[in-house]
Amino acid sequence: MPTQLIRNPVHPEQLTLVQQVFDATCAEHGIDKASADGEALALILVNSLQKGSAEKEQLEALAGALIQTR
Repeated sequence: MPTQLIRNPVHPEQLTLVQQVFDATCAEHGIDKASADGEALALILVNSLQKGSAEKEQLEALAGALIQTR
């Protein structure tokens, strides 16, 4: 039987948080929000939020680590 991934619902205030981290990261690193890198960043941030990373510092650290591997 396949393992089911647990994803928590995202609340409006959490979306605002993700949007802030996404916007700041894109602006700081010159990422076009509509580019493949921008889309990948958004997807990873939302998935991380759904898996429990709900603190701004956690999401910023994740975004920073992703930029370093880019």
